This record gives sequence, structure tokens and C-alpha cells, in this order.
Amino acid sequence: MKSTLLYLFSIILTIASLSASYPDQPIKIIVPTAAGGGHDTMARIFQRTIQEESILPEKMVIVNIPGAGGAVGTRKIKDSPNDGYTIGIWNPNALISAKLMGITNYDHSDYEILAMTGYTGLGMGVKEDSSISSIADLIKQAQAKPGSMKLATEIGTATHIIPMILGDQADFEFRIVNAGGGSKRLASILGGHTDISIFSSQALINFSVSGIRPLLTFSESRIPLLPDTPTAKESGIDIVLNESRIWLAPKGTDPAKLEVLRQALKTAIESPNTQKQMENLGISPVYGDGTAVVEDIERMRKLSEPVIAKMKR
Repeated sequence: MKSTLLYLFSIILTIASLSASYPDQPIKIIVPTAAGGGHDTMARIFQRTIQEESILPEKMVIVNIPGAGGAVGTRKIKDSPNDGYTIGIWNPNALISAKLMGITNYDHSDYEILAMTGYTGLGMGVKEDSSISSIADLIKQAQAKPGSMKLATEIGTATHIIPMILGDQADFEFRIVNAGGGSKRLASILGGHTDISIFSSQALINFSVSGIRPLLTFSESRIPLLPDTPTAKESGIDIVLNESRIWLAPKGTDPAKLEVLRQALKTAIESPNTQKQMENLGISPVYGDGTAVVEDIERMRKLSEPVIAKMKR
């Protein structure tokens, strides 16, 4: 007990001494997608709040590194110097899916987890005039003509794995079409090339004006901004997942610097301005520590592993 208290006291002293000297140069935020997507939007909300409210003495700079469903950018975060001046934002579902699918050889354990800052629901949508009118109808049509239900996805990512989990639980298989990111999956459905895809609840709301009809969500209960869209759980399909935003740093980053960054993120998410922006985007402004992040990852792993094992046979 005495040694533990001494360790904690030394960390507190280190953080206090760092507060005057760290950071003393801009901090790079790597976003593993192109500008304009959900992760990029979240990063920029925090970047602006931290700068405008002088939460840190130095600026944060967004660096977009898209490619391979996020693998290029997440690898760059992992391999960056662990000096506290490079961090990144991503989501745990994608991180664990890429590892389980063999696309990457690393997962959350190869980073320092800073925090979770908010989450959005996940759901599936179809074209407005689609003959798929409900979850039951989706299952009925897919079972009647095996392989006929075309899923727009990005192979190896959570947009691929989560629908596979749905199909496994409902006893049918999707026909996989590798369409790409969210905007490309939207175009694929609207163009009639595919029937259905998974999106964040935020995207389902935004894409509704383009002609996408939300069909189901994977949330615990109905999403307030999508009150007429049933959950998978309501239909007896036991999948409850959301898409959180987690912040990562290279392994071995000084614990005292990590605490400075965590406090900055926590202070930023408590800002009324940040909360308003997030809520307007359909994002729940909830802060979570590393334990919460690992719980999310283990939930996704538990659902994914048996399905991926079948896919690899």
C-alpha cells in the first residue's frame, strides 16, 4: 500500500511539473480517414474547443491519413514517436475487426489508450423505395433466395463484420460487395448496385435526405433521433453495439503526458459548446476511461470471433 501511494504521489508531482513545460509544441492528431467523415468531424470539434478555450498552451493539428479502411492511419499512430506529440482518433470496432481479419497485426494492446469521447449508434439502411420494409422482411427475403441480398461494405472493417454477425444470428448470408467508405456505400445503394449497408446513426440521419431509409439499429433502445426505427434486439437478434470514438497514443508514451492529454479531452467534452455540437450530430457526449474502451472491444470480439472463424473455413 505504501509503495502504491508513493508511486501515485510521484505521478502527481510529475504531472504538476509537466504542466508548465508540456506541451511546448503543437500536437499532431492523426485521423485515419479523409477529411469530412465522422472521425474527422469529432477530431476538429475537440481541436477547436481545446484551442478556443485555452485548455492546452499549444495548438492541435489535424493530419488526415486515409487508406485500407483505416489501417494506414492507425499504423502511423502506432509507429509514431512516443513523445506525446502524436495522438490519434479511431473506433474500437474497426481496430479489433482489422486484427481478427488479418488485415493488421496489431490491436488496442499496441497503443496507450487515452479515453473514449462519445459514441453514436449503428444501424442499417436501404433505399427509400426498397421492397425491404422491416427486419422480418429482410430475413425473409434473404432466406428465400440465398446470396441474393447484396450488402455494400468495406471488406475487413466493422461495416463488413457486424452485418455478418446479423446474418449468422438470423440464419442467412449476405452477398458481399466491396463498395468502400460511407459515401461510396451510399452511392452504391442509391445507384441500385446493392440493397443494404451499415452506417452510423449520424450518417443514417444525414443520408435520409438523399434517399436512404433507416431499417434497424443495433442500440440497446431506440435512438431518440430515429424514434421510428426498431432495434435488432426488439426482433430477437441479440446484437447491441455502438460506434465510439477513442483516442490513442503510441505505446510507451510518458504516463504523465498521457494524463495531461486525458485531462484536456475530459475538460473539452465537458464544455457546453462541445456537447451542443456533438448532440447536434447525434453523438452522445460521454467520456470514458481505458476500462470502458476495453469493455467495448471485448464485446465486439466476443460477437466477431465465431463469425470470422466461419468465414475463414
